[in-house]
Amino acid sequence: MNKILIIGNSGSGKSWLSVRLSNQLQYPEVNLDAVVWEPGGFHQKRPQEVIDGELTRLSQETHWVVEGVFGALAEQLIDSADTLLFLDMDWELCEQSLLSRGSESSKQLDQGLAEKNFQDLLVWASAYYHRQSKNSRTFHHRLYAEFGGRKRHFTRREDVVVFLNTDVAALAE
Repeated sequence: MNKILIIGNSGSGKSWLSVRLSNQLQYPEVNLDAVVWEPGGFHQKRPQEVIDGELTRLSQETHWVVEGVFGALAEQLIDSADTLLFLDMDWELCEQSLLSRGSESSKQLDQGLAEKNFQDLLVWASAYYHRQSKNSRTFHHRLYAEFGGRKRHFTRREDVVVFLNTDVAALAE
């Protein structure tokens, strides 16, 4: 596991898992939100050439843990990845996680906009299961099904914890 790509809905546990994998394996950790959005919030997208440049740079790196819901970006990195982890949690769990973590407004410059963005995120994330874009469960399933490298499909948090404590712990030794 040198280049690990983690996909799934908002609130599925991608960031939680990527931080732990990165720490255990001592690999750089990248959240695709940081690739897509300008610093200071989730309301201004970076220019496409900046996003593409960052994806090209990542594809050339030797080790990383990359996570995100953006299927089009995951699709651009998938040929570079040797491991794909799909966190396919049900909406109730994702919603609970999003509500527990809150709006992350402390990371955003405009507090009022942060709350609006959070409410928009809840609506957007709930649509993951029936939309047909590349930011959907359907597309993530397709990426997973077509991936030829090492892959794991998780539907329970308990299985993710076991994976971290057994498979990854063994690699880190």
